[in-house]
Parts: sequence; structure tokens; C-alpha cells
Amino acid sequence: MLYHLYKQKRFVNRGFLNGPLCPIYGITAVLLILFLTPISENILYVFVGGAIIASLLELITGYLLEAFFNTKWWDYSDEKFNFKGYICVRFSIIWGFISIIFLKVINVQVSKFTTWLSYFNSEILYHILLILLIVDIALTINSLITFRKLFIDLQEVLVETKNNVEKLRELKLTTEAKENIQLRVSHLMDIKERMASRVSLRHKALLRAYPQITSKKFGTAIEEIKSRVNKVNIKKRSKH
Repeated sequence: MLYHLYKQKRFVNRGFLNGPLCPIYGITAVLLILFLTPISENILYVFVGGAIIASLLELITGYLLEAFFNTKWWDYSDEKFNFKGYICVRFSIIWGFISIIFLKVINVQVSKFTTWLSYFNSEILYHILLILLIVDIALTINSLITFRKLFIDLQEVLVETKNNVEKLRELKLTTEAKENIQLRVSHLMDIKERMASRVSLRHKALLRAYPQITSKKFGTAIEEIKSRVNKVNIKKRSKH
């Protein structure tokens, strides 16, 4: 998040969940504690181990998201020494340094806080947070499913529109055929406009967090949605 704050000059919630939680960071933190605590005295081992653990998790997460939702949420293809755009050496090095800071500074303070919290009735707080997390995950999965459905529907409309426009360029079409195609194109344009209203605030937030999102199946649809969202944002900024 700090990296994207520096790059975009604004806070960007990189988590998939609706709330201020990012499970992939939490899972990474737990894995770092489990595997690197025994070797935490050796900074080099922590750096290498942290880079490997974080990169593997980033690779697995990216692959699963593309497998289930047919979308690639981040893409390091422009980076040197990348692997299929999921991971790259530059960010692996960054993860290595972050791992050192996490184990040597952040985890020490968090451990003190959790120890202090254990003196109170923390079980109630634990169950409340667990329920909130489960609800948030369910809402997020539903949001991703509806987003994927929108991609599918919009892609079909855009492809059919393109095919009909190409048909209009044919010289041998009768006047009646041209009118029918034009009516169909007009109808498809209306459908496309109505689909724009299906882009929720959560969908827009995901696009802000992952502007490099791509897809082999829904590439045209994604670019259409991103273009519309950007136009709306530009209009809002111009008013202010």
C-alpha cells in the first residue's frame, strides 16, 4: 500500500475485501512468522526467505484469481525478469526488505500488543472480528462474481455490435437489411448504456486499486468499463 501511495500520490486500498482488511498480507505475515522466526537472527536468511515466501504467495494468488475469474488483476509483464506477469525480481526484492522490517520491528510491537490484549476478555473481540471477516469475504466473493458476469455480458454485446457494424460496410446489402442491422446496433447500444449502471462502487474501487487489470476473454469489456469510469472521474474533478 505504501508503494502505491508513493506512486499514485494517494491512498489506495489494495485489498479485495470491502473492509480495511487484506487477507493476503495477513497470510503472508503468518507464514513469515512460522518459517522465519527460527532464523530471524540472520538478516540475509530473512531477506531471502521473505522474498521467496511473499513471491510464491503472490504467484499462487494471481494464478487462482485468473483461473476462477478469467482476469489478471496485476501484471508485471513490463518488469524485467518477471514470470508470466505474476511476479518479478524487483518486487521480490522489495518483499525481502519488507520481511526484515516486519520481523524486526512490526511483529515485535504487535506481539507486545497481543500480549497486553490477552489480559482482557479478548475472546469476544476475536469472535466479533471473525464474524465481520466472514461477512466481508462473502460480500467480496459476490462482488467479484457479479463483476465477472458483467464482463461476460458486456463482452458479448461489444462483439455483436462490432460484427454488425462490419456487416454495414458490405456493399451488397439491401436497404431493408441495412435498416435491420442499424436497428439492432441501436438496440445493442441501449443495452450497453444500461449495463454501465451495473458497475457498483465496489467495482470502481477495485478498478482504482488494480488499474492494470486485464483479461484474455473480456479484454474489450474491461477497457470499456475502465474508460467510462475514468470519464466520470474526470468530470467530477473538473466540477471541483
